[in-house]
Amino acid sequence: MSSNASVLVDARRVAEAILFREARLLDHGNWSEWVAMYREDAVYWVPAWLDEYKTTQDPTTQVSLLYHASRRGLEERIARIESRKSITALPLPRTVHQISNLEARETGPCEISCQSVFAVHVYDPRVSKEHARYGSYQHTLTLDGGEWKIARKIITLANDNVATVLDFYSI
Repeated sequence: MSSNASVLVDARRVAEAILFREARLLDHGNWSEWVAMYREDAVYWVPAWLDEYKTTQDPTTQVSLLYHASRRGLEERIARIESRKSITALPLPRTVHQISNLEARETGPCEISCQSVFAVHVYDPRVSKEHARYGSYQHTLTLDGGEWKIARKIITLANDNVATVLDFYSI
């Protein structure tokens, strides 16, 4: 096996470990462990669709479904959920995240870029209804102090007609 092929295998293994752990933590509601996977300066973005073929490209000047320019925004949302003052989170829906079609490659020293597709099955006990959200993920992972962290996550929803609450745990 060439050295390039082994780098790709290692990048994929790292990406699988990170993405699958992230999904598990979200499904189990381990918010503090989940948010600790992100760098302090991590970008978390869900762009809106401009038309049937193109999403917004700049979260600072165009509409987004969700946008946090740093991990602090995610931490603030978690604090609202845990305070039980967020009416949209009483009780939280149950979720099952599924990730597939993962492609990962090393894009620089200590950096991995990956793309995958996802489906999240959501059950809302408040109204006894279920739905699914699906689309694609783009992650940038960086080695930070000897630990792989999420530096950027872009979530493109294929089914963006959101009939209920859209939050980090359900996409």
